Amino acid sequence: MNSLEMENEIRALLSRADIGRLEGLLVDSADWGVNIRMTLNDQFVEVDLIKNWDGFEMILLDEQNRNSVQIDEIQDILQVLSLHY
Repeated sequence: MNSLEMENEIRALLSRADIGRLEGLLVDSADWGVNIRMTLNDQFVEVDLIKNWDGFEMILLDEQNRNSVQIDEIQDILQVLSLHY
């Protein structure tokens, strides 16, 4: 899956997900991975998603904090977002 396909899949997944009040979704692919920005339940959320050998590294960027989570599939984004926001 190339980065444009991944971008479209993430956009569709988040648009139809029931994870809370989602506003201002921006999904942007780059040569290193995909950057996701949105407002979820009145909180600004920024996520970098980088493909690796084990699946994906999901980096949650929150002001000065940076948390990294390893996920197996793109659909696992929903579970991580539900737990953190």
